[in-house]
Amino acid sequence: MSVKEKVFTYEDIDRIPEGCEVIKGRLRELAPTGGEHGFYEAEIGYELRKRKPKGYVLVGEVGLVISRNPLTVRCADIVFLSKEKVKELPKGLIEVPPDLVVEIVSPSNTYEEIEEKIADYMGFGVWRILIVEPAIRKVTLINEERKIAILGFDQEVEILPGIRLKMAELGGGE
Repeated sequence: MSVKEKVFTYEDIDRIPEGCEVIKGRLRELAPTGGEHGFYEAEIGYELRKRKPKGYVLVGEVGLVISRNPLTVRCADIVFLSKEKVKELPKGLIEVPPDLVVEIVSPSNTYEEIEEKIADYMGFGVWRILIVEPAIRKVTLINEERKIAILGFDQEVEILPGIRLKMAELGGGE
């Protein structure tokens, strides 16, 4: 006798376990992150908040409903939602494309996983996507025109209009 894997639908959205994504109805567990990942997530989120963009900075595996059918829910490390898109802070999962999504690549991530996430974010309509790769000190920015900039940690990256960061300077520099 075989055991049938549960297929999640939009009606199950409140029953998605913490620490999981749903990809085309199938549950995918996320590996815990480490100290370096947490450092960059905290610092980038802090730097965004400090610059007071008109909107909401959300951190910590923020759930984005990419598709209702089949259900796809992605967890982003950092999300920025402008007040032009949302008038008030959403209470549950995010169902509008963010202005910015930041992903910090962990050693457990594969190239294919990151590539799939980027494709989902782009298909969802995320305005800007920032991929931070601490292990190789590289930052990739995909802007609203879908142009790609690949930069080192010592170079400035404009993560939102008028908001520039150098990863090497986070936390007081190295």
